[in-house]
Amino acid sequence: PAPLVGGVIEGANSGGLSDETTTYYRFSVDKGTLTLTLDVTPVNPSDGGGLVQWTLLDTKFTTLKYDNLSAQGTPGRQVKVIPVTIKRTVVMKVVAGGNVTYKFQLAGSALKP
Repeated sequence: PAPLVGGVIEGANSGGLSDETTTYYRFSVDKGTLTLTLDVTPVNPSDGGGLVQWTLLDTKFTTLKYDNLSAQGTPGRQVKVIPVTIKRTVVMKVVAGGNVTYKFQLAGSALKP
């Protein structure tokens, strides 16, 4: 997994919903809260849009948290506030399908620079 720099992940995917791109990032957290904001924008408002799935994993790839957001015709936004109870390295798996651009912003007291 690539190191997360600046708390921001941006990407795009083109094609149908079955045309998926998967990327992995890693970052460190400590006790506190992690705020994850995801914006998904369809590239072409008249097509099927797309879906972005994200999973927070531990270093053994055990799932800690999973969610997804789709956007069809209009942009979508999702904000999650996640409590963090222990210091650890987190791996974030991002799977984008369809014809979309996306941006994750990670912030909060748990995120370590």
